[in-house]
Amino acid sequence: MVDVLMLAREHGPARLELAVRGALTAGAADGRAVAVLARRTAQPAAAPLAGLDARLAAHDRPEPDLADYDQLIEGRS
Repeated sequence: MVDVLMLAREHGPARLELAVRGALTAGAADGRAVAVLARRTAQPAAAPLAGLDARLAAHDRPEPDLADYDQLIEGRS
């Protein structure tokens, strides 16, 4: 319990309360779970993957021909 209270120094009481509520909602009553949630809320949210389709399109390749592998599986050479 003391380790959870010490997190308030680093993350502030509002963020700590949110982390405690989240841990309890998830069924975790461990101080380490609270610490993980408190640190996660401190990190900035990841930027959305805008323009991902265009970036992936640059790597488009034709599907491979697997006929040779099928022959190996069937025992033909």
